[in-house]
Amino acid sequence: MASKRQNGDPLESATTAKKTKTDESEFSGTVFKSMLKDSTKALKGLETFVRFAKKLPCAEIYDVVEGYIKISVECSEIFALLEEENNSESEMMLIFQSLEMILLRTASDLSQLSMVGSNIVRKTVSTHMKLILSSLHSENHRFVRQCLCFLSAVVSQGAEAARDVFSQIHISKGLISLARRRDKTGKPDVRMAYIQFVLSFLMSGDNTTIGQILEAKDFLSEILTNGLKEDRLSIVNLILSTLQTRVVQNKTITKTQKVRFFSASILGQIASLYKWNGIVDVSVAEKEKDEGEGKRIVRELVHNFLLDLCCSRKHGISFHDPSLGTAGRAGNIVLLQFLVGLKQATEDEMVAELVVSVLKASPDILTRYFKETNFSFSPRNKSTWLENITLLKKIYEAQPEVSKAFQMNEMIPLPRLLSMVLVTSLPSVCNKAFFTQGLNLPNLVVQHTTISLLAFILKRAQKNIEHCLDKTVWEISDIYSPALMEEFVQLYREALSKILPDIVSVVSNWQSHSKEKEDAVKTTARQDDPQLILVKALLLRVMCLYQRVVPHLVSQSKFDFSKLLKGIVTESGIKQEVPPVLQYQILQLALELPASKFSWFRVQDLPDPDPEKGERSVFYLLLKMFVSSNSNYLKTSTRMLVLKVLRDSGVFEHTWKELELWLDHLALLDPSQQETVIQFLDHVLMRVVCNPHVYTEKAASMVQEAAYLQANQSGQEGDEASIPISHIDDVLDMVDVIVEGSEGDVEEIGPSLTDDIILQTFPFSAIVPAVLELLLNTQCFISVTSIYMAAVLCDVLHCQRDPLALCLTLQHYDKELNSSDASVVTFYHYYSQWLPKHTQETLVSPSHLQYTADMAAHYGETLHCCSSALQIQLAVLRSVFKHPVVEQWFLALELSSLPPHSLNPVRLKQLCGCLTEMTLTLLESSAAALRDLDSLELIGTYLTAAQRAVLKELQEKRSKSCPKKESPSVRALLALHDYIDPSSLKEVVSTLLLLPQKCLVAPEKQLSVYGHGVLQLLSDSMRRFSEDHSSCIALSQAHLRGLAALLTSSQCVQLEDFLLQVKTLHSSPPYTHNVLLHCIQRESPSAQAMGVLLLENCSTHVLSFELWCLETSNLTQISSQNSSFLFLLNAYLRRATIDDPTRLKDREVGVATGLHVEVVSGLIRLAAANSDLTPLMNDLPAILQKTDSIERWKLADSISEKLSDSEELCQWRKSLLSAALLWLSAVYKEQKDPQSLHEETMLTRLKSLLVKHITASDWNTFVKSGLKYRYRDPNFLGTLTTLVEVIYGTPETPKELLPMATVHMMTTSHSLFLPTMLSTQDDSHKSLVSLLLMLVKKCPEVCNINHFLVLLGAYGASLSTTDQKILLLLQEYEKNNISLTEFQYVLWGPAAVEHHKARKSLGHSLWQKPSSEQLLSLLAADRMLNTVTHFPQQRYIIPQVVTGYAFQGLFTRPQCAVDCQKFVSSHALGVTVAALSSYDPKVRAAAYQVLGSFYQHLEGARFREKRQLLYLLDTVKNGIPKQNLRMPNVHVAYITKVAQQILRPEEHMYMVVNKFLLGTQFLDLKRVPDFFKLFYSFDLERKLERDWVLSVLEEGVRDKHCYEICENQGIYQTLLGFSSTPLCDQASQIQIVNVLRQTARCACFIGPLRELNVFVSCRFFDSKLLSSVIELLHALWFTNLGNKESKPEANSTTSERPQTSGKCLPLPIINEFLCTLLTIIRHLGGVNALQMKAFLHTLSSVLLHCGTALNAHKEAGWLTLHPQKLLCSEVLRLLQRWAALARDASLLSALQTLVNKHRLKELMGKILNSKHAQFRMEKQTETADGQEEKLEQALLDECKPLLRNILIHWEPKEKDFSSSKPEPFTTDKPESSNLDDATACVILKWALKTLTESPYDDSSTVAVLKWFSSIILPRTSIIDAILMDEGIRMDFLRLYHQTCDHTAQEHGSAVDTLQLFSRVMLHLLEAHSTSLNESGLKLLSLYIYELWSGARSPDLLLTHARLLCYRTGIRKPKAHVLRMCKDILSALES
Repeated sequence: MASKRQNGDPLESATTAKKTKTDESEFSGTVFKSMLKDSTKALKGLETFVRFAKKLPCAEIYDVVEGYIKISVECSEIFALLEEENNSESEMMLIFQSLEMILLRTASDLSQLSMVGSNIVRKTVSTHMKLILSSLHSENHRFVRQCLCFLSAVVSQGAEAARDVFSQIHISKGLISLARRRDKTGKPDVRMAYIQFVLSFLMSGDNTTIGQILEAKDFLSEILTNGLKEDRLSIVNLILSTLQTRVVQNKTITKTQKVRFFSASILGQIASLYKWNGIVDVSVAEKEKDEGEGKRIVRELVHNFLLDLCCSRKHGISFHDPSLGTAGRAGNIVLLQFLVGLKQATEDEMVAELVVSVLKASPDILTRYFKETNFSFSPRNKSTWLENITLLKKIYEAQPEVSKAFQMNEMIPLPRLLSMVLVTSLPSVCNKAFFTQGLNLPNLVVQHTTISLLAFILKRAQKNIEHCLDKTVWEISDIYSPALMEEFVQLYREALSKILPDIVSVVSNWQSHSKEKEDAVKTTARQDDPQLILVKALLLRVMCLYQRVVPHLVSQSKFDFSKLLKGIVTESGIKQEVPPVLQYQILQLALELPASKFSWFRVQDLPDPDPEKGERSVFYLLLKMFVSSNSNYLKTSTRMLVLKVLRDSGVFEHTWKELELWLDHLALLDPSQQETVIQFLDHVLMRVVCNPHVYTEKAASMVQEAAYLQANQSGQEGDEASIPISHIDDVLDMVDVIVEGSEGDVEEIGPSLTDDIILQTFPFSAIVPAVLELLLNTQCFISVTSIYMAAVLCDVLHCQRDPLALCLTLQHYDKELNSSDASVVTFYHYYSQWLPKHTQETLVSPSHLQYTADMAAHYGETLHCCSSALQIQLAVLRSVFKHPVVEQWFLALELSSLPPHSLNPVRLKQLCGCLTEMTLTLLESSAAALRDLDSLELIGTYLTAAQRAVLKELQEKRSKSCPKKESPSVRALLALHDYIDPSSLKEVVSTLLLLPQKCLVAPEKQLSVYGHGVLQLLSDSMRRFSEDHSSCIALSQAHLRGLAALLTSSQCVQLEDFLLQVKTLHSSPPYTHNVLLHCIQRESPSAQAMGVLLLENCSTHVLSFELWCLETSNLTQISSQNSSFLFLLNAYLRRATIDDPTRLKDREVGVATGLHVEVVSGLIRLAAANSDLTPLMNDLPAILQKTDSIERWKLADSISEKLSDSEELCQWRKSLLSAALLWLSAVYKEQKDPQSLHEETMLTRLKSLLVKHITASDWNTFVKSGLKYRYRDPNFLGTLTTLVEVIYGTPETPKELLPMATVHMMTTSHSLFLPTMLSTQDDSHKSLVSLLLMLVKKCPEVCNINHFLVLLGAYGASLSTTDQKILLLLQEYEKNNISLTEFQYVLWGPAAVEHHKARKSLGHSLWQKPSSEQLLSLLAADRMLNTVTHFPQQRYIIPQVVTGYAFQGLFTRPQCAVDCQKFVSSHALGVTVAALSSYDPKVRAAAYQVLGSFYQHLEGARFREKRQLLYLLDTVKNGIPKQNLRMPNVHVAYITKVAQQILRPEEHMYMVVNKFLLGTQFLDLKRVPDFFKLFYSFDLERKLERDWVLSVLEEGVRDKHCYEICENQGIYQTLLGFSSTPLCDQASQIQIVNVLRQTARCACFIGPLRELNVFVSCRFFDSKLLSSVIELLHALWFTNLGNKESKPEANSTTSERPQTSGKCLPLPIINEFLCTLLTIIRHLGGVNALQMKAFLHTLSSVLLHCGTALNAHKEAGWLTLHPQKLLCSEVLRLLQRWAALARDASLLSALQTLVNKHRLKELMGKILNSKHAQFRMEKQTETADGQEEKLEQALLDECKPLLRNILIHWEPKEKDFSSSKPEPFTTDKPESSNLDDATACVILKWALKTLTESPYDDSSTVAVLKWFSSIILPRTSIIDAILMDEGIRMDFLRLYHQTCDHTAQEHGSAVDTLQLFSRVMLHLLEAHSTSLNESGLKLLSLYIYELWSGARSPDLLLTHARLLCYRTGIRKPKAHVLRMCKDILSALES
């Protein structure tokens, strides 16, 4: 009626609307609240509120929602309306809608008022939930939908709200039926609201709630199983996106939970969305409600969802089955059922892609899928079958080509491995019947599909077989060997042959198609069907694959495959109508199959033979095909086939390359001429192949005749001819005899048939005599044939190394051949040039030499053209450089070794020069390529010839002047020296340097040709050494002296640069003082740098420099060269400060202070008196205050050092302190950005200069500027903290200093204070906390309660140093009556900051104190779990630091209940239980108190797992017999894991642990709970149970008490016994070893040692298991060792030899450790640097204590069985592994040489694999992280001393030196060397190298020297080998120099080291020197006799020397005796 009145009265309606608008503009929160209190206006108020709330938030409208909830936090007015009786549904809808509006806002933009939403939720759940749930059964759809929307808003308030609402819901059929209440008109309906309500739990609930939703029957699944296909697009998107983000991708939802929810039926319903037909209710693709686009979107959504769910191993429900379904497990049964139910997989591309992807991710269900699927795969002519096969191919194409079964980390038996490989390579539906039926069906489409599938299977099998036969893969594998893989391939092929059709059936199919085609051609002139062409091509392809995959099937077939050529090619050539694809495939088949399968030279069966052409062979057809092919690839394939056929005949085994010439010339002929030549060739080749011995005999006889002719012409006997084997039959017979007698050792027959012998024995093929004989017999010369023959034979002639044999053959037939053909005559005149004119004529003639030169040029062009073909390059170069003429004439004139010739001297010189120049050019262009091909031995003779020629020239030029230009020999040496071994060049360099000065220096003091030559040789050698660390020319002392003499007599900058490089490598070269004088006079940088190095490393040069400076005549030069002289003076001063006993002491040097800073610093240290420094001390502080004076602070350090014992030092330090403060203040002001290096240095200096009396102004300026400009500099803050601690708080503190309160105020009021305190990851945060703590301790008055929030925000609740300091700060505040009592629950970190923000914005009226839930949410689960596992048991509560337990505050508010489930899931209960294992009774008491409070809260809690947790706590409580008992940590681990397991009922262990708990009343603390039942479980999940209980031990055994519990229970015996059985898998073994390792770290026991020795000696080791074993041995050894040896740092060395006394373990135990460690050495192939360090550390310590125990037994006189010694192979393995880790290529090469030389087969493969691994590691390190590389390098550096200590325990085998004289070590005869000698050289070389590369270590040096002195020196053979190795000698010299320098700086033990080293060096010199022979010993006896008798001088010796030198008339003594006497006298006179 109201509406009628409105319509009837317009004026009244306008008045009403105006009034309503006015009311709405005045509608506010206060108005709404008042309207709600008025019952007459309540409904209107609700309507208005809802209308306004729907428009919010909006900036133009007053926010009535915010206004209302601010004044009514509880919304009590709205709830009062709800509590009224008899409310209608419409009224309740308004109430629910109002509350919904409020909840939606508090959950979004009004989150700061979230407590209002919490109040609504609490009120609703506690009071009105029953009303709401009953309302859901109403028939009013709008009302039900509104109730569901309200419930969704309630759930959206957070996880707690979702949990509370879900706990009140009773899931019934009535509730679930809401999902089926759909509005057919498409309007929003009840189903939509129900879906939103259910999904709100997933969106807002925590992980526990989500798990409960998934387990609730039909609650969530109902929306998926009913009507999902008809839902709106937005609803489908909401469902799928929510499930994907909150369930599928939720890591906390276990895979088991997902599998239980996403059953096969649920997945099928989701997959029905591929055919979605719902409503498009969103805008898509800019077209409103485009149905097609909407379907595409839904299909993509469901497709991506199912891919993520079914294929993702990380998020989805796919389980990994490493057995690929062959182990018989259930596996992914849900996925299997789901895939079987997808009927549209062959029709829908997306569904097919889903099936393919799922089967690719889970191949274990592949076989079962094809067994259970409804798709039929029996061949038939139906489109359905074709679609099914297409799907099958897609599935298997997606599988990896190479089976993943080969990637397993453990050994799999071959039969099972075969089953696994067949899973992904052979469809189970494919068998012999399948293929036979498909091939026999008379339909091309079916046949094509069948054959293509067959080809696909064969290709897949081929990939697997190729992988198995790839030896490079399996040689580096630790699981399978190449031989084992070959056996597997045999099994694989046998399995394939059982399902593949017979090759005959495939061939029959081809023939049937060919016959049908011929019949069709006869009846109709139609072309081939394209489908037929493809079928035939595929058939040929399948035949090829048969040969590759199952060759035994082909070999068993007797079919003549040459019949397949029928129809492809005829006598007229290739048929034009034959498609090229068939031509290509038939050629490929012929290339693949063995030649025996084709009757190439059998006359073909022609249907209508042409009588004019005669009979033609199949090979004739092949030649016709070759010449008639139009395409390049067909011609190339045919050419390859022709060569293969002829080569496989066996006649052309060594001459097959000549066949290419015959074919190439055939292809060049005109097509009209080719037929004649083809017939001719066919006839010739048939003769040769059918009667090979006839023509090979003829060729061999000509070769033999040529050999005898050569021998006779060169004056030799016939039986000394150069051909070792002259008859082919003899060659073959010899090979047969050798092979039969070798018994499989093919290596022994290698050298018998070299390339040279083959080239000499078979210079040309048997075709040549056959062609000539055929022409002779027929006497029918056709011009084309003659021209063709002459052209080919001419090229054959050009390819000969020695053309005589071929020329004799040609001449032999030409004598009987009467031909007038011009080509034959011309060719005769051409080749006759190489025939001798008479028998006495020399064979080598100019024409012959010209032939050789032409040949070299020809091959040079060939090399240039074929630069990319490496094998062709090598073959061409071998042919050229091994030619005897080229070898003999290279530098023949220079070597005076000319071959026989008949040339005059002029022509001879020209010819030699020409040949040498051309050969040298070829050598220069090809040497680099040969080096890359590792074939430099081809030019070895040329390199040797160049050296010999130069040496010969130098001997001749010694007495003559130097030539002005390079000779050919010198030019050749300089061009090729890069490819010569440096050791070979040493003789040449020595000869050059020993030349007279006139030969090395030109008149203008420049280097001559020889001088430049020796400099180039040495410079290039040094360059190569610096680039790739290859070997260089070893420079002896004589070499260096010669270079020094050359330097002083010339002015060559390049020579100075080279000597500077030499100086950096040689520690102290023997340069005379003339070199230093030369450096002083020269101003080049190299000369100056060399002079500096000479002064730094040699006392003699220092003394020379002193004397030179003191001479007045040199002052002018000093002043003129001031800049360059300063460098030398600085170096002298640095050296002069070292106490050197060999230098003068009575000289004091005083120099003015106006020089460079470093020079002045050195002069200050040498000042005569402190008074000399007074002027400098007065002026310097003012200079040091300037910001640019950082370098001058070195002067201050020098002065301080000089004043160290003076009273003036204190005043000087005070002035320096002021200067430092002022310098820092100035730098802070000028440089806004920190200069880290300089400022850090100055701050460090400031702390060292600190004195209590400090200038106040300087201090105040420093503090103010520092806090202003360097607030975030941790170095400044740390220094300020140190200074404050020292300066303040003492009576001497000046009053003018800044007060402590001011400093604190400046620190806390800084703008960067809060950002710095809250950025916990910054270093400045740590320094700032330390400063605040120091300020608060010094000045407690600064404490303020407002600081608490900042400190709590910076606190991280960890055991870090910073967090502990924050706790100390809080304690200081509490000491000063500022308490934390108002903070009931103490929050920390960002939560504390956010809480403070909320408190500040809301005010005290709305602010609430933090709840227990907020505190528990701060506990990170991973960090808490880590705390449980590594709880600090030994840590005690310090009363000054901690005043209570962290969780005590949770239970102090009785009115607030603690979320007990959250307390358990966050591992807070675990930490509390872990505290019961603490050794501090206070910690345990606090933990017991928390457990008691938690038990009370748990009794009042409401959640599903409450009863189980209560029973667990009761069981624990009943097992504690006395108060405050300490609980074993193993029980702590068990209780913690059980508590977590109780919260996961979906897992298997839930039932297991509950069975145990329900079966016991108390927890026995003397036994590991339920261990044996779980360890020896018979359940299907026994592996899971065993892993679970082993993880308890692995985490729980941490002290001796736990060890005793396990030992008494017999657990360790059980573990050791089980680990060695076949039932124990690798994962369990690793767990057991980890348990033993944990035990070994906390208790001394050796139980597993003996079992471990057996364990490692008979097992293959995975890298993880090996790592665990190494860690176990490391822990066992050092724990049992105890205090007998302090555990050294990684970089420290205990390198002394074993002592003779001291505590040690029993020798049998040490022996057990040693045997186990030595056994592990052979398994070290896969360890990394960290594991290698642990192993070496253990082995080094064991060896040291083994020696100590042996010495102790020897002293006691006990009978001792000596333990096992280090073997050579073990030492070499250690070095090999270290070299592989360190990527030391030189060491690996040395080891490879040693291993090959001594045939150590067990090490050959490993070192080769190390080289491959090194290459891979280098490739990886190019992209690896730099930090990881640095860490690895640091670990390797720590390994060096440990490995060195191990190596020096090696001793060679004992030899009987008295029985025979030891043989000297030689490198020429490998058989004379000894493995011990070679091993000793490798050890010594590596030890010396590592010592010289590292900083000097006296103890390590002594240990190596003692080992060398006692072990190596007595063995003469090893000493000889050492002295022959230049590298060892250089390293000895470097180490000796380092020892001398160290002795000059240190005293005491360093002198003893030098004495020992000197004795060793003298011994080596005696062994090396040849002077102490019989005469030398005689002279030495005179000296010893006199001095021993008491004489003061050896007068008798001197008289004897003078008589020999000066007396005349006596017989002249021997040269070496005279030289010794002269040396004695000259030494006396000097």
